[in-house]
Amino acid sequence: MGMYILLFSVILKIKFHHNQSHIDFGVYLFCGMIPWISFQDSILKSSNSIINFRNLIHQIKFPLSFLPLHLAVSSAIQECIALVLFILFLIWHQDLRLAHLWVLLIIFPIKWLFTCGINFFIAAGTIFYRDLAQVLQILMMTWFFASPIVYPISKIPETWRFVYDLNPFVHFVSNYRLALLNQGTLQIESLIYLSLFSILFFCLGLRYFHKNKSQFGLYL
Repeated sequence: MGMYILLFSVILKIKFHHNQSHIDFGVYLFCGMIPWISFQDSILKSSNSIINFRNLIHQIKFPLSFLPLHLAVSSAIQECIALVLFILFLIWHQDLRLAHLWVLLIIFPIKWLFTCGINFFIAAGTIFYRDLAQVLQILMMTWFFASPIVYPISKIPETWRFVYDLNPFVHFVSNYRLALLNQGTLQIESLIYLSLFSILFFCLGLRYFHKNKSQFGLYL
């Protein structure tokens, strides 16, 4: 966190709004990091979720889909703890806005579904493509900087906004900041896009996992 504040706020002087202090930048940054850290942690761990428990593959009664799912649940619990601590900080800082806090009740389960969907893809894909775990590190770093976590969306040129907005984490981060910091405006189309995208990814990921799980034992 401190490194990002030093680099982007102090050195590059990136601001989310005018007259912003370095502390304000840290608040905005942490708000964007809350959904990202739990997401990244779950995705990276899912690459080894089947490999680390290969002894369970031949146990017919054990539901293998539980392995990537439990990582998403674990990360969600950690995110809940971070959210509570952040909300307590905002209360102490007298900066908590309740107008859109209810958005969290919608966006949180949507992000969890999206995380589960990718977990299914990664957990199964790594069995067949072992280098995927290393490639994933680079992809996640690229995805991080392709999302408005350390910079405001206003930095993106309007000509690229349509392509940029296809990134679901643009909408996740924006809605988290709307809910916790009351920054931005509520966009129903954003919630609809995330809902449909996450449900689709969850269904496709689960199907891909179940379609290929019978071959896991051949590659382990």
